[in-house]
Amino acid sequence: MKRLFNISLSLLALALCASCESGSKHSSSACPEATKGNSIYHWKGTFDLDSTEIDFIHKHQIERLYLRMFDVATEQNYELGGLDIVPIATTKFISDIPDNVEIVPVTYITIGALRAITDKEEEYAYLISERLLAMSSYNNCGTIREVQLDCDWTKSTKDTYTKLCQTVKNELKSQNIDLSITVRLHQLNETPPPADRGVLMLYNTGAIKNPATKNSILDIADAKPYLRKTKYPIPLDYAYPAFGWGVKFEYNEFACIVSENDSTSEACTKIRYERPTSAEIIEIKQLVEKKIGKPNRGNILYHLDDSQLKNYTDDEISTILSI
Repeated sequence: MKRLFNISLSLLALALCASCESGSKHSSSACPEATKGNSIYHWKGTFDLDSTEIDFIHKHQIERLYLRMFDVATEQNYELGGLDIVPIATTKFISDIPDNVEIVPVTYITIGALRAITDKEEEYAYLISERLLAMSSYNNCGTIREVQLDCDWTKSTKDTYTKLCQTVKNELKSQNIDLSITVRLHQLNETPPPADRGVLMLYNTGAIKNPATKNSILDIADAKPYLRKTKYPIPLDYAYPAFGWGVKFEYNEFACIVSENDSTSEACTKIRYERPTSAEIIEIKQLVEKKIGKPNRGNILYHLDDSQLKNYTDDEISTILSI
């Protein structure tokens, strides 16, 4: 519902007015062009970097941080009936933004929310883009040169997403801000929605809920059919997985995602442990560069979490990020 987005925007605006009086070390009146360099996603509910994660940013010369700000989803309106479109899982900021790191605010739009946005694309394009920019300003994220929308759209929802992206792109253009979109492998051979650039997600390639799946995070055999020799209509960068998890099944039915440290002794329960090796990541990197070409600006890791990144050596990380 528009009212819920507006309430969030109003509260941010009040706080923003107070913060603007004292200024920000990250603010800038100029908007330099985006540069090539290494990037990483941050996809947690709290932005609270520890010393190891800050060291990682410096050691691997991370210049751009794709920071998820909130999700757009639906929730039941029990008073009026029907579904409200609402921002959920808003990131809480504890740490300051690291110096000399460009922030790209990101929102994930659920497929349910996208369906509910149909015929209201202009309204929610404004609300989503303004909330992303308001959160960025309030949390001293510096000059914003790019905003990213993440959505697993399909053919049935493509028209709505196209209209939403076009309106967001128009909103941002007046502020000299680019719009980028995520591109999943199954979307790669479709005409992309209106955007200035894209990020090809080279992970979550398999059917996670299928007990026969070998590795849903990355299996070269799952990715190969989508990677054909092509020139994509918009500039692409590539995002590679540096994480793992456990996929829990009960009575051969998908139950949930669990930690890699979880275990089970129940006969009816099975946990499939998944983590791409550095060799697998480098293999998919070589394949995508052969089929589509080098990334436009650089490679991206998913995601900034020391408990995940420590499973890869510095040399492996450097090789994945290298152009």
